[in-house]
Amino acid sequence: MRELDLHGMKTADAMSFFMREYDNALESGSSSLKVIHGYGSGGVGGDTRRCIRALLSANPACVDYVAGEDVDGNPGYTVVYPKRRLPSGATGLYDSIIQFCSSPKTKSAIVRRFVRRTPESEIDRALRDLENRGRLRTFFRNGRKHYIDSRSGRV
Repeated sequence: MRELDLHGMKTADAMSFFMREYDNALESGSSSLKVIHGYGSGGVGGDTRRCIRALLSANPACVDYVAGEDVDGNPGYTVVYPKRRLPSGATGLYDSIIQFCSSPKTKSAIVRRFVRRTPESEIDRALRDLENRGRLRTFFRNGRKHYIDSRSGRV
């Protein structure tokens, strides 16, 4: 099993490195990767762990995975079993934004959440596209535009 150690990397760099190594594993026929991402300094899960696992769980047709805590109780790694190429970053970003907007969020809150791994221009494009497709609803509260998952019954 090949190991990828993402410790000490910024989330955006770790995600790029993971995607490259995932593609390399597919090309070389590797059956599994042990992705060591740590569990966050607060012990509740760091950004890199959340991003890796969100990407994996959003793409079950492309990859299987097992969380380290399900193997031996260690939440600091994930075992990944590649099946096919993962989609480009935009798809993962869209799903992550929708999930983040399960309760109302302002654009500034969304940008703060995702700007470490995605340029602000891509976040703007994703918000416009999700709104146009009807995946996000918008409303104004206290003079500020808010976004919420259109499937949510909340306002």
